[in-house]
Amino acid sequence: MDNNETKPAEIKHASKYVRPKDPELMVMTDRDKDILTRVWEDRMLFTSQISRIFFGGKARANVRLRQLWENGYLDRYFLPTLMFHGSTEALYILGNNGVDVVAATLGVERTEIARGMSYLKQKVRTHSFLLSLDHILSLADFRIAFEEAVASRPDLTLEIWVPERMCEDSYRLWRGGEKVAGKLRPDGYCQCRQGEKTYSFFIEVDLGTMASKAFKHKVQRYLDYSESGRYQQISGCKYFRVLVATVGEQRLANLKQATEELTDSIFWFTTLEQIRQGKIFDHIWIRAGQEGIHPLL
Repeated sequence: MDNNETKPAEIKHASKYVRPKDPELMVMTDRDKDILTRVWEDRMLFTSQISRIFFGGKARANVRLRQLWENGYLDRYFLPTLMFHGSTEALYILGNNGVDVVAATLGVERTEIARGMSYLKQKVRTHSFLLSLDHILSLADFRIAFEEAVASRPDLTLEIWVPERMCEDSYRLWRGGEKVAGKLRPDGYCQCRQGEKTYSFFIEVDLGTMASKAFKHKVQRYLDYSESGRYQQISGCKYFRVLVATVGEQRLANLKQATEELTDSIFWFTTLEQIRQGKIFDHIWIRAGQEGIHPLL
């Protein structure tokens, strides 16, 4: 346990809704900075997700997260149990006092972090964030599972993960004498290395709410992005895959069929259930243009 942390038994009978007027001062640790940065990157996280990433158990996580909340580094909310899967655990987003910490950690302008948090807090106040909460937390689950799967493989190294909010890119290309311009907005991007080989993945989490036509438009944007040469220009890599995790076998089959109307490559499909079970590198992937089930690497 970090010497700056409070033991679980030392916090008793405090309100979980109202911050104390004079919270006990705390010394910011490197792990605290990582927690704040991760919460900002993933937009919002449950206690159990933060515990899984940074702590050995929920008791220690609860104590430290409460200290970060009491000191204004994190904000937290408790959703009505009938509204979200019966969960009573805290949902954390970055607090006002955490903005400077994240900006310094990432080396970005404070206004960039503050603007994003202001927008998110407005959505929380109006409860409009509930419309996207399942997607946000499912994407966080994907990232956690991917990191854990890489960590379990001594032959692999996770070199980079770019979260959704930092992952937009623009591209231009010429087709039939006309200029095509667009923006790619993936749910995430990562690279992992195995020996001398680098694998690059864009991430898409699909909860079954997007129409087939809209998904095909997204597929086309990936194809345009690849053809434009923009990806190779900024990454130094020529090839990438798009990993699509969706809600069930029928939805998976529908997305694969829609994709194959445009391309027989790049796109790999599986279910969120398989991802959450930590099977990322197992034979769980169905590839556009191919039959059978495949391992990721």
